[in-house]
Amino acid sequence: MNKLKYTFGPVPSRRLGYSLGVDIIPMKTCNLNCVYCELGRSTEMTMTLKEYIPAAVILDEIKQVIDSGERIDYITFSGSGEPTLNTAMGEMIRGIKAMTDIPVAVLTNGTLLYMPEVREMLYDADLVIPSLDAVSREAFRKVDRPHGHLDIDRIVEGIITFRHEYKGPIWLEILFVKNINDSPQEVKLLAEVAEKIGAELVQLNTIVRPPAESNVEPLSDIELEVIRTRFTCKTEVIAHFKSDDSTTPNLSHEDRIYDLIIRRPVTKDEIIASLRLTPEIVAHHVAEMLNTSRIMTSEYSGELYYTSPRVKNRPVLVENGKSS
Repeated sequence: MNKLKYTFGPVPSRRLGYSLGVDIIPMKTCNLNCVYCELGRSTEMTMTLKEYIPAAVILDEIKQVIDSGERIDYITFSGSGEPTLNTAMGEMIRGIKAMTDIPVAVLTNGTLLYMPEVREMLYDADLVIPSLDAVSREAFRKVDRPHGHLDIDRIVEGIITFRHEYKGPIWLEILFVKNINDSPQEVKLLAEVAEKIGAELVQLNTIVRPPAESNVEPLSDIELEVIRTRFTCKTEVIAHFKSDDSTTPNLSHEDRIYDLIIRRPVTKDEIIASLRLTPEIVAHHVAEMLNTSRIMTSEYSGELYYTSPRVKNRPVLVENGKSS
């Protein structure tokens, strides 16, 4: 199999089992600059829709992975930026459906669903998971730091319109940041809008990896559970993915480990589970990459994460794992 540039995994997902990630946007090209983003601050804030990466290139990589016989539960558009900015995504989804029965999921920030051409691109997906972190303009501005041309009322109406048009399931994700979008008033607004959207499932999340900004904090499990009770539609708190230890034989997988690390901060256990490698193999390759400064470490909430120096604007973290 040739070296892959735009696909990663399959990695164990909290929601989608073993997910083959598909990255169709250059790193941190987005129309939001969320304070909690695990990839750091957005470096290219844009509303420009274009074919950032051609469909043929993406489909060729996906076929390579499928042909390798890897376990894949979902093929998931997510990655380093907002995928709906790529105008070729509809062609990509149709191409995937033509080559395999593996379901296709799209993780999107939902901001462009007010555009008919964006909604149409997603019609053939098997599952769409849009985000909605706030309803009030003030909270939206603080938590998602949007492009100036985005309006939260239009975004909400776009998601509602998509719900009426789309035939597949929608899971709505809401990520809470302490003292920014978790007030009783904001939770009430979010619960009301979630009811209007009518998603099959609402998933409540919070910061679990090193965020873009060092002064933001997650909610506790108890706080998330209290918020969950405020929603009248089917709602769950997203749990961490668990996986059995791997017993994959010792192969030279340094590049695969590196490709995973540059996508997002990961712990050693997550590398083991994602690539199905033994702890000894992962420890060896991680040590080699640390020695050559190919990767770096940071702590968050008591966990040691491996990340790439390529990801800019990482928070500086103090000894106890809390952001400073």
